[in-house]
Amino acid sequence: MDGLVPASKGKRFAAGLIDLVFIPIALGIIIGLVLLAAPDAVRNVVLICVNVGWLLFRDAVYSPGRAMVNIRIVSLTGGKVTWLQALIRNILLIIPFVLVVGYILEIVMLIAKGHRLADGWAKTQVLEA
Repeated sequence: MDGLVPASKGKRFAAGLIDLVFIPIALGIIIGLVLLAAPDAVRNVVLICVNVGWLLFRDAVYSPGRAMVNIRIVSLTGGKVTWLQALIRNILLIIPFVLVVGYILEIVMLIAKGHRLADGWAKTQVLEA
């Protein structure tokens, strides 16, 4: 993958802030209001499914945060990220009991190494667009 420039830490952080904080909060508010009359268990399951779906969609299809800072995610082969790669890449963020630890670990790795731990697992990288 000669000639391709890895995305800067700052751009990755900005994209993550948009995609992993602002958009999930907005989705949570909208879905929460739509399901206000639903039982708590139903609302919680739907919110979890929407969050997991969002994580996979943003890696496999489209990420507004990455688009805003002009970076992209690709497979190490240079191709489009598959749904399986998106799942593997986000596994630390999906499992509820390790969610907080996953976010902390991924932030530490991004700051220290310039890439997320799960990028290695999924064989993906984030590049300047």
